[in-house]
Amino acid sequence: MAGIMTVRLLALAVVVLAAASCTTAKQVLGVPTPGDPSIAIKSAETRWLLIKNPRFGDVPSEPEYVWVEEDKMPVTFTTLVRGQGAIIALPEIVAQYGAPPGGGKISPRQRVPTQTVSAASSQTDTPLRGTGGSRPTNGRAPDGPKTGLVVYVDTTRIVIDLIAADGIRPGTLLSLRRDAAIPIVHPVTGEALGELDEEVATARVTETRDRFSVADVQTVAAGARIQIKDRVVPK
Repeated sequence: MAGIMTVRLLALAVVVLAAASCTTAKQVLGVPTPGDPSIAIKSAETRWLLIKNPRFGDVPSEPEYVWVEEDKMPVTFTTLVRGQGAIIALPEIVAQYGAPPGGGKISPRQRVPTQTVSAASSQTDTPLRGTGGSRPTNGRAPDGPKTGLVVYVDTTRIVIDLIAADGIRPGTLLSLRRDAAIPIVHPVTGEALGELDEEVATARVTETRDRFSVADVQTVAAGARIQIKDRVVPK
């Protein structure tokens, strides 16, 4: 009887050791055990990246850059050849486009200083828009009308990135301008004063929305055509 009990105890010890050794071997080989979590834990906070729009140039109404969630980066020929970093916008371009949708967080991959974005957002009620958009300086709004950009062109109407907070109202007359690449030089000092721009069209605002305004085209200069990224100046 004692011999049978001894055999049973030895068999139980062998089973326990075998189970322990299997678990250890799995851990060494990196094989998940039943107790390991099978779902990766993701942050609940959405992070955004401003990237080069893959559809820009193919679709007239599409902007050059668009915001995407950092885990939903599109796969393009450029990203396959040069990597995802090749289509991520530079920090100076991010400053022109302002905050992500809904005021979300910008991904660290954007290489934009957090304090700079926060300061810019706290100084204005709306994101900074357009290359010609005026910005507060030392807590004071600069003189002159706020400028924006054309972001969509239709047959008889346009969409601009200025809104009511920028002083735009239904009925506001807009001047659509474009650099004419004519350098202006001071005749005495020889100093380059800048480049002359020209009015390519005018439009009148018909409605304002949360993030853009719609305007009907009033006049177009002879031989000219309204384009996305034309500068918008309220008259």
